[in-house]
Amino acid sequence: MMAKPNALRGKPADAITPAWRDELDLIAAPARLCAGVLLGAALLVGAASWYWAQQAGELAQAARARAAASSRFQNVESEKQDIAIYQPRFVELQAGGLIGDENRLAWIETIKSIQGKRKLVSASYDIEAQQALVFAAPMTLGDYQLRGSRMRVELGLVHELDLFHFIDDLRGAGRFTVQDCKLKRTDAPAESFGVARLTANCTLVFLTLAKGTL
Repeated sequence: MMAKPNALRGKPADAITPAWRDELDLIAAPARLCAGVLLGAALLVGAASWYWAQQAGELAQAARARAAASSRFQNVESEKQDIAIYQPRFVELQAGGLIGDENRLAWIETIKSIQGKRKLVSASYDIEAQQALVFAAPMTLGDYQLRGSRMRVELGLVHELDLFHFIDDLRGAGRFTVQDCKLKRTDAPAESFGVARLTANCTLVFLTLAKGTL
């Protein structure tokens, strides 16, 4: 008896699945979870770093602003102290004619007053135009400029002391320096009255501190 064809065929063997694929299937889900956790942690660390960097920048900016405000406050306090110290002196110099515009009328009136008070035989003067003074070494004067007006004075004197009295009295009209002064005797007899026995030729420079430049 002949076998049937189908009966002659062997039964197909079952497909064999590799073991490592089974292991991959087992760890796939935990691996995805771990990757997600790591990604989330990285994002959190990045966000935290960015936040702390922002906070550090704002803190540094606040510290700089605080330091600037503290410096301004100290400057204000220092300026207040300087004003308290120097303002009385400034007012004194202003009242004395050094600070501000020159007052030639006061100089002239003072010379006439001294002539009458000291009984000077004669007193004549000539005032040149005001000029800015140049220093050998630079001076910090802020908005102010030191100026000088040269005055030449010729006096008829009875005694040498009259010249010193004249210079002392003239200081009430302003601040000045004596550039030069020359005394010369006249031919008047020693016993004469009402005539000049001496003549004085002096060059004075009246000083003023004024804002701006000439």
